Formats: sequence, C-alpha cells, structure tokens
Amino acid sequence: MAKKLDFDKEKNNRNDNAIEEIMQADFPLPKQAEDAKNEAFARIREMAAASENVENAENIVQRLPEKSTEKSTEKSTGSSGKKSTGTVKSHKKFKTVYKTALGLTAAAAVFSAVCITNPAFAENIPMVGNVFKQLGNSLGFYGDYSKYAKQLTASAEDTLSADADGSQEGSSNSQNAQSEDQNTTENNNADKTKDNESYSKTVDGTTVTLSEVYCNEMALYLSMTIHTEDKFPDTFITSDGKPNIMLSENSTVKYDYMDGKSNLFNAYLDGKMLDDNTYAGVLRIPVEDMTVDDAGWTKFYEVRNAFFKEKGIDVDSEDFSFDKLAQTLGMDEYSDENLPQVGGPAISDYVKDIKVPDRFAMELDLKDIVGTLPDDQDTTPDIPQDLRDEYNQKMAEHGISTDDADYESLTEEQKDLEHQFFTEMWNEYFERYPEAIEGNNRYNSWTLKGDWKFNVDVEKNTSDTVKKDVNVVDENGDGVLSITKTPFEITMKMQDPEAKYFAVMLDANGDIMPYGGVSNSNNTYAIQDRDISTVYIYLCDYYEYMDELKGYYWSDDYEEKAKTRTFKQLLDERAVAGTEVHFDTDK
Repeated sequence: MAKKLDFDKEKNNRNDNAIEEIMQADFPLPKQAEDAKNEAFARIREMAAASENVENAENIVQRLPEKSTEKSTEKSTGSSGKKSTGTVKSHKKFKTVYKTALGLTAAAAVFSAVCITNPAFAENIPMVGNVFKQLGNSLGFYGDYSKYAKQLTASAEDTLSADADGSQEGSSNSQNAQSEDQNTTENNNADKTKDNESYSKTVDGTTVTLSEVYCNEMALYLSMTIHTEDKFPDTFITSDGKPNIMLSENSTVKYDYMDGKSNLFNAYLDGKMLDDNTYAGVLRIPVEDMTVDDAGWTKFYEVRNAFFKEKGIDVDSEDFSFDKLAQTLGMDEYSDENLPQVGGPAISDYVKDIKVPDRFAMELDLKDIVGTLPDDQDTTPDIPQDLRDEYNQKMAEHGISTDDADYESLTEEQKDLEHQFFTEMWNEYFERYPEAIEGNNRYNSWTLKGDWKFNVDVEKNTSDTVKKDVNVVDENGDGVLSITKTPFEITMKMQDPEAKYFAVMLDANGDIMPYGGVSNSNNTYAIQDRDISTVYIYLCDYYEYMDELKGYYWSDDYEEKAKTRTFKQLLDERAVAGTEVHFDTDK
C-alpha cells in the first residue's frame, strides 16, 4: 500500500472508375475502420499514380471473375455520415452501389495487390486498431502484445481481411445463402460499429479512440490514438525521441471494485506521431495506483488531524515540522504507521487492502490532453531584471557572494539568508506571473480541451507471469522481498521504510536493465530484447550507489575498465546483499 506523505493535499484525380466505385461501395464496416480504409485507399491512389512498380488498378479489376450483379438503391448503413477522423474531412453521399461478393472481393484484391507489389505502401497505411503493433519497438515496454491484449477497436486491416474472406465464401453459395450471409454480416458489423463508437469519441475536433487493453499483475496498458482535424500541435521531443504528451491531472478513473474516483496523476503517454494529425500512445497505470483506497486515506487523514488538534498541533501553521510533531507526541521519529503507539488512529482501521480482481470494469473520464511545447516556442517569462537587482542588493548588503562556486564556503547562517532572499525573489515573480507556478501552463504547454468518457471491461491476463521470492535484504529484513516477471517487465517488491537502499537489476550479460520510460518507478524494468534467462539483483546503500557505484558503469571508459573489473564484479564486492534468479526453466 503506497503511503501518502503530504497533508490534505488530453485528389489526386481518380486512377480509374473502378477504384472510384470501390471507394464509394457500401461496405458494412465500422465507422473508424471505414475512415481508415478511405484514407488508406486515397494514399494508395496517390502512390500508385507515381509508382512504376504498381499495375494499373483497372487491369487488376478486369482480371477478376465477372459476376452478374444487382444494384441496391438503399443508402449506406455502414457509415454515420459524420466527419471523418482521417485526413479527408468529409465524405460524399454514398452513390447507388453494388452489395455483392464482387464488390467486396475487388476492394480486397486491389488493396492486397498494391501492398504485395510494393510492401513499403503497407507501412504507411493507418491502423485504427493494433496500436501496440504500430508503435513496435518505440514503446518503452515493447513486445508482442497480440498474444495478451484485448482489442477494443477493429483495425482497417482486420476488417478488410474479414470482408474479403466472407465475400469469397459467399460467392459460391446460392442467392438465398448469399442473402442470409449478408444479413448475418450486417448484424455482426452493426455490433462492431456500436463497439467502435463506444471506444471512439470526438470533442471539438479531437477524436480519442481506445485501441487495446492489457492488464497483468503489475500494470494496466491502454493503447489509444488521438486525431485532430487541424495539424497536431508542435511538441517537445524527449531525449528518447518521443513527444512529451500526457493526460490532464483532472482526468479520473473509477474501478468497479473500489469506492470513488481516482485522479490520473503523472499520466504520461508513451507513443509517437503517425502523421501530422495523429498520435498513437499507451497509458500505463501501475497496479499500485489501481489499489489505493483514496476514500479510506481521506477519512484517515481527517481523524489523524483531529487527533493532532487535540494535542495542540496545527498542521497548517507556518512553523509546523515533523520534528516538532514527533517531539510533541513523544516519538523518536514521526510516522503514520506508529501513531497507535501514542494513542492515535491506526491506518488499517480506515484504509482497505485492495486487490485487483480477475475481471473488472473501469470508467475513464479524460479531461484535456496536454503536451510540452518545443524550447523555441516556450514563452515562460524570464525573471525581471528589477527582481534580480533586488536579490543581488540584499546579498551584497549581507556580504554574501552570488557566485555559485562560493556557495559551499558560506556559513549556515549565510545559506539560510540566501535561501530566504532567493525565495522572496521567486514569490514576487509568481505574484506577477501566477500561471507560471503550474507545471503545465500557457507559456510552456499546449492543451487540447475536451471531456472524453469511456467504459472499458477488463480481464486480467496472467499468462507467462512468474513471481519469485528472493529476500535480498539486510539484517532487519529490509530490501528486495520478491520479483514478478510478466511478458514485458520485471518488478521488484521493496521494503525500505527509511529509504536507505537502491536496488539494482542486471540482465544475464551483466548490464543494467532498462526502465520503461514512463513507468515512474525505479523498481520496474522493461524486458525489451534483453536476455533475462538469469538476472542479478543487488541491494546497495543509496548514497554509495548514487555517488560512486553507478558512475563506474556509465563512465565513458567503462568498456576498458570492464576488462579488469566488470560492474557486476564491483557490485559483488560493494553491495549490502545480492542474488541471482533463473527464469529459463519457467518457460
């Protein structure tokens, strides 16, 4: 159970008439797949016109078996007629179209023939579903999610394949059988359309579409696309080459196994731009965030603060400190867990121990999507010169150097004064520019305003998940208690109430395991392409590791130093405790 530490506190011209008829045909596809199909065919026409390697589409269609057809005078039921989420902003009204096997087969044949003739085309076809596949190795916790994730939105690729298979089979049946199959297909696709619409919402020109969901013992992964009618805002690119995009902290999630909603804090997305208007990303929610009893903690803090007040302690006073609190209560060091020892409330009386069930539903309310602006578009005001001058004058009046190199030579009194003057300068700055105090603000971020609501049914998939007790601990039992390996990550369970330690995991080759990028946890590692048949776990003194040990591994000349002593050998010598764990026999 995570302990809370503080107090109460989002055209080209046609190649030929045959493709135009195919493009306008009344395919009973879900709306999102229909849009993706139209965008894909538009791109194919563009590229086919410029490529000498692709046969004329009319010739391809002419080689198909000619069948007698019946025209339908009904309007399309496979498209809502709403604005497309693709690059084409609106559809023409559907013409009178063929609803026979030939039409469906022709569409699939042209689509497949172009992609097979020039595989590079297939790489550019937008995929509404299959976001995990689209992101590939760019995802921090990458891997083959197709074996584990539940697909929420059908992809254009899947729908075209299914329609082609169904049409080919139907062409060999009698007219009555074709009619029955057609009714069945329309009913099935109507269900798909309903599902797709429930997982795709458009607000003020921005469409959020949920693609897949995967939940294991360690985290929930939710893939999605964000499509804007206008060009996507320019975004700061992080050191690992990814746009810095997150869901607003006003976004909430409600799990049906818990009371009340929880805010999505640090809800950064791991993804990439697919084109100028479309971003694909994955939201990872650690299981510890899915089991926090917010209502219970809120009640506990109310009772705890009332207990403090009885003891004459005001947690909102300016001179409040935990040292004074501990002294007043007669504790060596304050902690919520030890309050019952001095007559205070017990956490367990208010906060429930929550487990994520095998099946559950969650209500997502995504409020605003936020991205960091590139440095050259950041308009955060500099500290005004008059505030700098005032700070420098105060420092000079007290004989304190403003040179950073001299800071360590200052007396404690001088450091306290410097801190006071520095704080006063920034307080005045924030009075002038109050918006700048927020982490994401109009100076350094863009915001896509909206309120996208979804209901998602989730089933945990614990296949290929292994948990092992390791007990890499000190004499008090503090350290790494166990590790859990899923198909995409390895997480260490730590017990370290005084934050004395840093745990390190090495792969079978003795290299530090990578973090997933957006997991916000020092104890979760991405498997990626690493050899984890054996992993090595070490418990190190926190300051020794930060000040000395890690620098050895990350030094520019490590490869040369490793010839005489590897990082693993260094940890073998210096770590408080260590062990090796084998996974090769668990496959």
